[in-house]
Amino acid sequence: MSDHPTVPLLIEKFGQQHIDVREFNGNTTVVIPKSILVDVITFLYNDPACGYKQLTDVWGVDYLDYPEEQNARFGVLYPLLSIDKNRRIIIKVFLSEDDLTVPTLNGIYKGSEWSERETAEMYGITFEGHPDPRRILLCDLFEGKYPLRKTYPLKGQGERESFTPITTESA
Repeated sequence: MSDHPTVPLLIEKFGQQHIDVREFNGNTTVVIPKSILVDVITFLYNDPACGYKQLTDVWGVDYLDYPEEQNARFGVLYPLLSIDKNRRIIIKVFLSEDDLTVPTLNGIYKGSEWSERETAEMYGITFEGHPDPRRILLCDLFEGKYPLRKTYPLKGQGERESFTPITTESA
C-alpha cells in the first residue's frame, strides 16, 4: 500500500476495485478505468484535501514489447500537481487498440488542450469532446500516421522524400 496521502481518499471515494497504485522512483501512479477518469480528475481538482489544481502534461505511451505485462498496449498519463499541499500524483488509464478514445480534460484543465492535441497526433488517441482537435505538429503527409507508435518505422514512411528541398536560391 502506498503512503501517498491522496491514495486513501481515492479508495474511499471510488473503491479499491477501481484503484491500482504503483510506486516507482518516488512517484505514485494510480491506474484507473477510463470510465471514471473525469470523475476522478474532478474529485482531485475540487476536493480541498487534494487540491490538484495543475495538470503539468498529458503523456501517451505505447507499451508494445514492454518488458513488464501491461493492461493494454496504450496508456495515457496525467501528472498532477497540488501546489498548496506540495504533492504530485500521476493518473493513468489504459486504452486497447480497438478503442483509442478517452474523454478530454479540457473542461477541468484548460491547459490540457495542446498536450491532448500532441498526444492525439503522435499516437492516434482521440480525446472525446476536445474543443479544437486540429493538428499542431505534423503536416498533412502524416494523416493517419502516428510517429511515436512503436510500429512506426524509424526512418518514416516516405514523408521526407515528399518535401521539396530548400536551397539558398529558392529561399
